[in-house]
Amino acid sequence: MIGNLLGNRYEIVSRLGGGGMAVVYKARDTLLNRRVTVKVLRSEFTSDDEFVSRFRREAQAVAKLSHPNIVSIYDVGQEDDIHYIVMEYIEGRNLKEIIREQGRLPVNQAVDIARQICDGLQDAHENGIVHRDVKPHNILVMDNGRVKVTDFGIAQMMSSVTVTDSSTIVGSVHYFSPEQAKGETTGVKSDIYSVGVVLYEMLTGKVPFEGETPIAVALKHINSEPVPPGRLNPGISPELERIILKAMHKDVTMRYMNAGDMARDLKRLINGDAGGETRVMDADEFATRVMSGPVVITGDKKEDDSKALRRKKKKRVRPVATILVVALLGLLAGIGYIWVSDFLNVPEIVVPDVVNIPWEEADQQLRAQNLDVKTRMVFDPEVESGYVISQDPPADTRVKENTVVELLVSKGAEFITVPNVVRKEKTAAEIEVTNAGFEVSFSEEFDDEAETGTVIEQTPAGDTEARKGSTVKLVISKGPEPSPVEVPDITGISLKDARARLEEAELTLSSDITQEESREYLSGYVVRQDPQAGTELQKGDPVKIVLSTGPGPEEKTVRVEVTMPADGLTHQLQIVVSDVVGERVAFGPAELNSGELFSQLVTYYEKGTIRVYIDDFQVPYEELPVN
Repeated sequence: MIGNLLGNRYEIVSRLGGGGMAVVYKARDTLLNRRVTVKVLRSEFTSDDEFVSRFRREAQAVAKLSHPNIVSIYDVGQEDDIHYIVMEYIEGRNLKEIIREQGRLPVNQAVDIARQICDGLQDAHENGIVHRDVKPHNILVMDNGRVKVTDFGIAQMMSSVTVTDSSTIVGSVHYFSPEQAKGETTGVKSDIYSVGVVLYEMLTGKVPFEGETPIAVALKHINSEPVPPGRLNPGISPELERIILKAMHKDVTMRYMNAGDMARDLKRLINGDAGGETRVMDADEFATRVMSGPVVITGDKKEDDSKALRRKKKKRVRPVATILVVALLGLLAGIGYIWVSDFLNVPEIVVPDVVNIPWEEADQQLRAQNLDVKTRMVFDPEVESGYVISQDPPADTRVKENTVVELLVSKGAEFITVPNVVRKEKTAAEIEVTNAGFEVSFSEEFDDEAETGTVIEQTPAGDTEARKGSTVKLVISKGPEPSPVEVPDITGISLKDARARLEEAELTLSSDITQEESREYLSGYVVRQDPQAGTELQKGDPVKIVLSTGPGPEEKTVRVEVTMPADGLTHQLQIVVSDVVGERVAFGPAELNSGELFSQLVTYYEKGTIRVYIDDFQVPYEELPVN
């Protein structure tokens, strides 16, 4: 691509990088003489209507936006199989590169970057656009500190259906929201969640959730709470931590209503305005300090004499009442002594072992020992329904009569509904089944109809009942079963012809083309191929070639003389040359008279052959060297 001129206007200067969908180049707008960025859809996706549509949707969605914190789109075009978008060129780096280099960012810098991201997203949201892939890689930081949000490659118009396609989960696993992980409806609050994750990473130097697989990370977004960022970075104030965790709340109703609200809270932090919920606390607000004691309010006058007399006055107890009280206390003491004595003298019983026996039998055994029974039923996949799982107190414990023994009795395995995930993409299916309470196992099969990577069969079937925690087996499509094709011989032909011959054989020409000097083949012709002709490959597999840079074989000119048969008839003469260029007609077909002598100079390359035909019959002839 370097040096190409797209749209007769944009000269490709150098490559800047690339993502899963496109390659990004630095270019020069020759019409306006300014630097631009050109994003070119990868060639392997140009035949995929879905990718082309998504790529064009980025331009259509963002071109209507005009905000200092969003990369501007200038143009969109197509040239042959090349689909491209022309956008504003940003002098700076993406946020991920800055985090990798610095680790934790200074608090003020991180807060200001997050505030600018929110400002840009708020403008996009107000225009009906949800980014759906907010991550540090898509945040460009200019040399002057200005932040630009870019790569609306999977943005989706809010006015259209916003449920994540059942066949795919779009986004970056470390940054997407719980609702994206579940494949549910996404909106502006999904972007807010992602901004919270980005701010978390800027301040701590790490993402909130890590895992060995993308699925493990996605499930943590759904089920796990992040470590409060203040524990990882003491410089994070309580109010800043509150902003991050509010943005990352798993319940969408508990997040910020919009990106503008989050931007305002962040701006108040930057400006030191501590109004409302985001009040900035002084560092020493919770430090130990001397506090004044309670204030005692007293009157200036002496207490009223009558009040003092009433306080000092004591009631007198009559002798009869005193006697009655003493008698009553004595009676109660006697009763208490008798009750305590009876209790202390209750016979002790050894609790029998009733675990792993039917509940009715356990109840009879315990009651036969003058013990009370309390039963609690729970699901248990290991213990048969109606059998005792555990007992409290345990077996062989000495207790008093009438002690309550609590039995935990199995209700058997819990059966729940298996979600139907047939025709869903593997990742989305795994998340849905795991979230429903099942384990997942995979196998793969070829399928001529199902898209590669989607579920074609599940056991147990969807919408049936199965034991909670059991394994749901998913069969994943590997696409149509490949059929082997034979590699054609493409040596000695031009690059164009080689590509056409490979396409005819349902193979592709590898982009890894090398060149070398050759005296056997003309410049631009195939010298060698890998694999060799006759080898079996799968449809669509690439074939590598080596092209000649010349000088190729030398030309050779000879005189061909032919005498027509002397039979009185008219005959047709044709001369055919075969050499490194291929087979071509050097003369004829033309009618000549009986006995006529024909002479012709014929040019061909070394190692070529010349064939002469009279009336479709090849005849011998003599090549005469030209002096």
